[in-house]
Formats: sequence, structure tokens, C-alpha cells
Amino acid sequence: MPDDERAITRALYEYADRVDRLDVDGVLACFTPDAEFDFGFGRVFSGTDGLRQLYERLDMYRATSHHVSNVCIDIAGDTARVRSVLYALHIRHDGREVHAWGQYADEFTRSDGRWLIRRRAFRASAEKGTEPDGGRETLYEFLPRA
Repeated sequence: MPDDERAITRALYEYADRVDRLDVDGVLACFTPDAEFDFGFGRVFSGTDGLRQLYERLDMYRATSHHVSNVCIDIAGDTARVRSVLYALHIRHDGREVHAWGQYADEFTRSDGRWLIRRRAFRASAEKGTEPDGGRETLYEFLPRA
């Protein structure tokens, strides 16, 4: 695996580790200051303040465990398009479990020798134990299927 691919894959794993440790500042360090996270159904969190709002909500869980795999990377200069598969377990403080399976579609950019997430979208394959909001049947927007 070439060095840039290894660095991007490592950045994905570091992100998951920081999320699971509820290290919000560490998570934010994985993104560019102008980053966007498209959470589906028009919910886009933008910039450091918007992303902080998203990740600080994770304190509603006693624990999380994010698993990233099937990483596909296409690099063009200082930009990379990255697709990866996610399985995430969330345990609420009352012990109830939330499971999410899906994919990240990311745009990474190289900045000062580091690969950072500039744009991220999450689309689900399946979910279990979620509590949808906004009157929707699902919490997550699902991957389009052929």
C-alpha cells in the first residue's frame, strides 16, 4: 500500500478511536476547519462549531465502538476520494443498544503533510435501536440501491 493510502487509512482509524474515546477536540483535529458532515435528510454539520455540536451529542452514550473497513481510496494530487464501510455500536446510559451499518463517502485533503477530512457523508445500510427524529421512519438516510 502506498504511503498516502496508508496515511489516509490511518486517519480513518484515528477518527474512530477518538470518537470512541469521546475526545471531541481530537475528532475535530481529523477535519479541516471548513469541513462538512452530511448526516442525511438535509442534516449537514459545517465548520468546527457545527461539527463540535454533532460530536458533543455523543455523551448521550455510555460507550461507542466504531469499526471502519473496506477502505477504497482514489488520490489526485492533494485530494482523495475515500469510501469506507462502518459498523458502529452505541450503548445508551440505560443499557439500550443502537447499531448502525453503512458507508462513509469522504473527500480528504492534504494540509501541512496531513490528510484531513474535508467532506463526509454517511449513508446507512441498516440500523437497529435508533430513535428517528423529524417524523421520519429511520434515523439515517439509506444507501441508494441499484
